[in-house]
Amino acid sequence: MLGFWNRAELLITYDMKRFCQVRDAIQAAGLDYRYKTKPVSGSTLGTASRLEYRLFVHRDNLEWAQTLLKELR
Repeated sequence: MLGFWNRAELLITYDMKRFCQVRDAIQAAGLDYRYKTKPVSGSTLGTASRLEYRLFVHRDNLEWAQTLLKELR
């Protein structure tokens, strides 16, 4: 089970395509994961709001997940 007490943050991005790419790789590897999205207000230039994507894995699987992440670059 992946709860807040045993998870580690793997990725923070504002790019939905990148988030989906990493999430799909983590899922294909059979790793348990959770994610959160959070709206981020635009800058003072009046840009539209965007989403922040945060991806978490079990802390015991963090190194493995980081290796997968490097292979995607």
